[in-house]
Amino acid sequence: MKPFICLAIALAAIFNNAFAGSGNPAKVIFPKTFSSNLKASGSLFESHAAKICSCQILQVESNNEEQNFIAVFAQATNTGDLSFNFAAANTVLEKEKKHLKSFFYTKIKTTENVTAATECNALYKNIQVKYANVKMYDVLDADALSSKSIVKK
Repeated sequence: MKPFICLAIALAAIFNNAFAGSGNPAKVIFPKTFSSNLKASGSLFESHAAKICSCQILQVESNNEEQNFIAVFAQATNTGDLSFNFAAANTVLEKEKKHLKSFFYTKIKTTENVTAATECNALYKNIQVKYANVKMYDVLDADALSSKSIVKK
């Protein structure tokens, strides 16, 4: 029994020194490491521009299909002038509606116009509550498709 106790005490002393070390904890400079990791990822230091979204819910009909509800979205960057941003998004939606009528559908009726100072994916979730059978047609980039945002050289 005595050798077992001596062996247990010796093992405990070895493990205590191996895991505890010299009693001084390792120096960890958390703020410097943390901030350098954040700078490397760039997630907190990139500016995220606010978005606005304009949507038209259309009741469409073609020769091949019966009446369906589709939602066409136009998303733009909020530059601070909301009336200009919403007007640009609505212009893009009207152009797309003409395109849809000329190529795909025989009848198009605008059921509702919705605008919000949010991203289009959040607006689509809100629209699905009211229109359960609505299908998303597309989210158009109003910044790229707006004629006023194109710089002529």
